[in-house]
Amino acid sequence: MDLIEHKREISRDGNVYLVAYDTNFVDCDDDCITIYWQIKERHFTDNRDTADALDRNVSCWNDYEIVEKICKRYGCKIGLNYELQAPHGSQLIQAILAIYAWIEFKGTKL
Repeated sequence: MDLIEHKREISRDGNVYLVAYDTNFVDCDDDCITIYWQIKERHFTDNRDTADALDRNVSCWNDYEIVEKICKRYGCKIGLNYELQAPHGSQLIQAILAIYAWIEFKGTKL
């Protein structure tokens, strides 16, 4: 199975500054998880999509340390405005999937 469904180059002033990768993984809105390669900064980012999903689904999520622990586990960091960043796309996807699982199962009694 290919993990990347579609690749798009995003340009500004005739220069590619961002590459978007639509994956075959499903996000909280039942569409694909997209990760972005920031060419100048040389890291992958979620462009704050995960934080937006957390804002919609978990009240006071930033009071929990779970997002920080997940990021640390998978080698990611939290940038400005809670944008997730990682040197490799696979690290970022793992962190995003773990956070989405936490959103889905938070409050569910197993």
